[in-house]
Amino acid sequence: MRALGALLLGALLILLMTGSVVYALSVSGWAPGLEALRPMALLGLLCGVVFAGLHWLPRWLAHLLSAALALAWVVHALAPLLDERLITWRDRATDLLIRGLIWGRVISSGGRGEDITLYVLALCLLCWGLAYGTAWAILREGQVWRPIIMNATIALVNYTYVQPKPTTAFFVFLGAALLLLVHQNVRQRQAFWDAWRIEYPDLLALHVLWSATLVCAGLIALTALLPGSVSVDRATRTWALLSSPVRIAREQWEDMFSTISAPPGAGSGAFTSRGAALGGARRLGDEVVMTVRSTRYEYWRAVAFDRYDGAGWENTTGEQARATLGAAAPEQARTPRAADEPIPLAELRGRREITQTVTLAKDRLDDLVVVGGAARSVSLPVLVEHNYLLDISGGARPNFDDSALIVARDRLSAGTTYSVTAMVSFADISSLRAAGDDYPRWVRERYLHLPDSVTPRTRELAFRLVSQAGALTAYDQAVVIQDYLRTFRYNENIATPPTSRDLVDWFLFEQREGYCDYFASAMVVMLRAQGIPARWVRGYAGGEFDAERGIYVVRESVAHSWPEVYFPGFGWERFEPTPAAYTSPPQRPLTSAFGEDAADSAASGVAPRDNRDLLDDLDEGLEPGRAPVGIQAPERAPGAASRGLPVIGVALAIAALGAGVLYGVWRREMRGMGAVAATYAGMALLAGWSGLPQRPSQTPDEYAEALGAALPAHRRTIRAIARAYASERYRGRPASLPPAAEIGALRWALIRRVISLGRWG
Repeated sequence: MRALGALLLGALLILLMTGSVVYALSVSGWAPGLEALRPMALLGLLCGVVFAGLHWLPRWLAHLLSAALALAWVVHALAPLLDERLITWRDRATDLLIRGLIWGRVISSGGRGEDITLYVLALCLLCWGLAYGTAWAILREGQVWRPIIMNATIALVNYTYVQPKPTTAFFVFLGAALLLLVHQNVRQRQAFWDAWRIEYPDLLALHVLWSATLVCAGLIALTALLPGSVSVDRATRTWALLSSPVRIAREQWEDMFSTISAPPGAGSGAFTSRGAALGGARRLGDEVVMTVRSTRYEYWRAVAFDRYDGAGWENTTGEQARATLGAAAPEQARTPRAADEPIPLAELRGRREITQTVTLAKDRLDDLVVVGGAARSVSLPVLVEHNYLLDISGGARPNFDDSALIVARDRLSAGTTYSVTAMVSFADISSLRAAGDDYPRWVRERYLHLPDSVTPRTRELAFRLVSQAGALTAYDQAVVIQDYLRTFRYNENIATPPTSRDLVDWFLFEQREGYCDYFASAMVVMLRAQGIPARWVRGYAGGEFDAERGIYVVRESVAHSWPEVYFPGFGWERFEPTPAAYTSPPQRPLTSAFGEDAADSAASGVAPRDNRDLLDDLDEGLEPGRAPVGIQAPERAPGAASRGLPVIGVALAIAALGAGVLYGVWRREMRGMGAVAATYAGMALLAGWSGLPQRPSQTPDEYAEALGAALPAHRRTIRAIARAYASERYRGRPASLPPAAEIGALRWALIRRVISLGRWG
């Protein structure tokens, strides 16, 4: 009975200590879906307590069973983050395995991980291992310092970067850790007394623990009340010394999971390049990020996002380029440009060439090159992520006017200086009003999309605002919506938004205050509801001008998001709906101050050119039925798979699920594509690996007939998927897919064909 009481008391203290660490992680805002960490840790702790109490259970068997349970449970815990059509555990496990295989290939080839679900999976397994390992080490092996240090390391890393600080959770951890030390010491004393048959009071352990609780509470209270009058210089030097190992490990971690949503104010020196969730409160630091020497005040764009999903933004440009080129990953579809090599641009009306020189004050962990305007060239070797235009023959031509980001080939560390030759807009109001609405097809297809989550009252609000103002042109409508949003209150300390609502609707009609992410999102959504193409951009506001040095000083506190609106011939133009002190709406003259565009070009040394006619010709030559969907199997470098598999197997630890048999499966959720397009692309990719690729000359219907002839038992399912894809992509009509069971049966038939033909190596 005494042993059982000691076991339960120890388990309670472990729950408090490890639970506070896991709780702080789950509310940190690193990524959506971190609520799964709590049940994972709780079950891991329960598993550790039970296995530690079964002294007849060998260590190796206990750890093996724990690992199996963790893998089984994490698939269930991540179900809300996966495709809702994945109903069974096997389907979800297969999907996670395929994601891991793709992730491993990208990492092994020098790329950066982009799948946020795998990041949550890694944290889930980490929390399980932390809880299980802590319980086992303390209750079975009698160790206490090692698990405390392990928990403290994770707690301090998270506490260092997260804003606001989870102070309550940290103090709970500290108190529980101190009490665990006392409890373990008492247990060791009791074991010694029992061995020598020394009598002691039955409740001695509780009395000692109660006294220790009072002492620990007093120490913690005293620590919390101590003044923090440490000089900034001393604190900076001390922190630089202590944090260097953590910083190095964190850079490697961000390479593997570059899309994690670092909590605002984390100071990571990085933006996400694939997804950006709309979250709760943010607090940014005041550190200098960079300085920019420029003759004109601009906002410094880092990443452009095109797709809104009701809870945040996605950049699907890289994924669409990957599909067009048939590359293995979005990173491999980026176009390399040598130092100072020109980037062809078509939309140059009203723009003048300006050189912007950027000097980094801290490491740029995402290696993103920032630019004010449209980049014409960069003094560093870079990779440009852009989309493509398809011509009548099925060929693809780069469209650099639809670029999402520019990334340096080499690391951008503190002290690096580079120059960007930027085409900066000097467009006047009259010209933008006269630009019209003859949008190219690539603009209409990508930058007018709205999800079903956008509410009717959001659309009605946009319509009512422009109607009441009598705004007829796209420019005037954008100004009306911008000015309306600037009447809202700017507030960075907002509550965590609801998970079951469209967040633009929540911001406009209930919250009515927030920071730049919400203002920019609302303006883009309302513009698109009016048929005006717009995109959501993340980067930095202009910063403070240092007149003595002639530079703009850009701090972390001006990290910003804003909308850009497309005007035919002029390209993307900035607007500013956020009423913050650090923002500045663009000041445009009523009429041109420089005369015609040709005069502007001559004055700037750029030959007058307007290639918009070329883009229109390419758009008019499109034949939707013959546009390739980019789902042929990519070429593989010899030995690439063999180098990547060990990394993958270690990272995910799910070789027991049959990695060798499932390696040919590619059930990948394609970012930026709907369920219909993703299902069609997955079907065609597996078929391509089995020797039945889609030729560029084949329409989806033609390809379905050819594929159905090879798999007659699944002909009806194949035709239904192809019809749904063609209806949604080329006719703009929503379509439904066959039942999930039929899709699953087709998938496994293709997998068996892949394995039998041996085309998956």
